[in-house]
Amino acid sequence: MSWALIADSSCNLRGYMPSAPDTIYRFAPLKVNVGGQEYVDDEALDVAELNRRVAAEESATSSACPSVGEWADRFRSADNVIAITISANLSGSYEAAIMARDIVLEENASRNIFIVNSRAAGGKLELLIVALDRYLTEHPDATFNEVTAYICNVEQSSTVLFLLSSYENLAKAGRMPKVAGMLANKLNIRMLGTASSEGTIKVLGPARSQKKAFEKIIGSMREDGFQGGDVFIDHVFNEKAAEDLAARIAAEWPTAKATILPCGGLCSYYAETDGLIIGYGW
Repeated sequence: MSWALIADSSCNLRGYMPSAPDTIYRFAPLKVNVGGQEYVDDEALDVAELNRRVAAEESATSSACPSVGEWADRFRSADNVIAITISANLSGSYEAAIMARDIVLEENASRNIFIVNSRAAGGKLELLIVALDRYLTEHPDATFNEVTAYICNVEQSSTVLFLLSSYENLAKAGRMPKVAGMLANKLNIRMLGTASSEGTIKVLGPARSQKKAFEKIIGSMREDGFQGGDVFIDHVFNEKAAEDLAARIAAEWPTAKATILPCGGLCSYYAETDGLIIGYGW
């Protein structure tokens, strides 16, 4: 039986090759609309150019989820499909995936398709995809129900943190309180946030320096019960800060394994320049 691990492009894995046998990884692209032009968040996207266009655009910009057809195309890739979407409270991606699942199952009821609402974006989705791949590698005879039970448990015991220097796009799109975004931009301070249990962005507080911000991140990870393991750090043209954070995490937890990835279009659009998105579990 073949497996397909599918995510939308809020997962910043590009060109990922699963280790598990008979398993593929694919992603469904979100889109960013700027000045009447649509940018597809795929491997060909020039993220730097997108960011320049967004910064220069005076009119409203927006994002759009993958279409039902795009999800359906990917769901036809294997006998067993696990799909992971950006938080259902941040995008219509989850609902589009649900509709696509129903269409594909009407075509062929023998397929197995399970959709996970990550209640997050960025690093948490990467954590879930890699955890799935590892589980399938270590348990090649696992049933579909065993795999879905496993990934639901991982989703419940993992989260994401956002360390942002600019909040304009998030505030405009209603993804965070406008007052908090305006205040943070005006004072030129970093803001730490996390995904709430409902999947929206919850502001944890400001940090006036990178050192203070990293202390807050380590504190949040400690409170969550992180004891080492995989950490995914996504960055928007801020690799040095991602490397510094990875070193700080390793100093606190020597068994931690940090993977640093550049943000694709969707995550760059919302995290904006210098932003970091950190996914981890416990």
